Amino acid sequence: MQLIIDIGNTRIKYYVFDKDIILDAFSEELINWEVSLNKIKNIYPGLSKAILSDVNGSLEKLLQFALKKFKLFRCSFDLKLPFTTCYKPSLELGEDRIALLAASAYLYPKQDVLVIDLGSCITYDLLNRDGVHQGGSISPGFSTRYKSMHDYSGKLPLLIPKKTKEDHGRSTESAIHSGVYNGIINELKGVIEAYQLKHEYLTIILTGGDAEMLPKPFKNSIFAHSNFLAKGLNHILLMNSIS
Repeated sequence: MQLIIDIGNTRIKYYVFDKDIILDAFSEELINWEVSLNKIKNIYPGLSKAILSDVNGSLEKLLQFALKKFKLFRCSFDLKLPFTTCYKPSLELGEDRIALLAASAYLYPKQDVLVIDLGSCITYDLLNRDGVHQGGSISPGFSTRYKSMHDYSGKLPLLIPKKTKEDHGRSTESAIHSGVYNGIINELKGVIEAYQLKHEYLTIILTGGDAEMLPKPFKNSIFAHSNFLAKGLNHILLMNSIS
């Protein structure tokens, strides 16, 4: 068994795998990171290896101490990976994007894959059928767009992200919801269409916490994965644990 740790900007997620099967999953706010970790260590005392992806950067030393008896890997280009990249410099490619690309290479081999991750930011990454990461793009996600409009304007309120069917709002609040929601939907449609014009047989992966915000017809037209990043981290860990 192995422990997968995914640290985002607001939450930490733990996954217990047995080979490539998820046995258990836990999610906590960053401030409560020890709660689930202690529970996992009690339930699965045989765990001895783990891999960490940390886009936040605030818990690494604490986790290293808490897991001092584990063989702990940090997701990076220092490890064996199932893909190569054209990204320059490769060290600037985020750990979460490395994990998503690893999952793409593992689960969809010999395919052109566009993996889209909807979180605080929206990332797009293209992996070609030869296992070479061609690069990608980054744009603000739902919460970041709401917060930016509030922070950089004098009067716009800070709203909670919300789905809307309105093409145009009839109040400041509904106009903000319409602008953010429809803006992201149209961005996704435009980016996907542009990639499809260049790649005839393109597999599209949609993942990330905010993927739930998208309308069902949109999600049903592509592959949506809730634990895609965790599966990528697990695959990297298994690749680097072979003696």
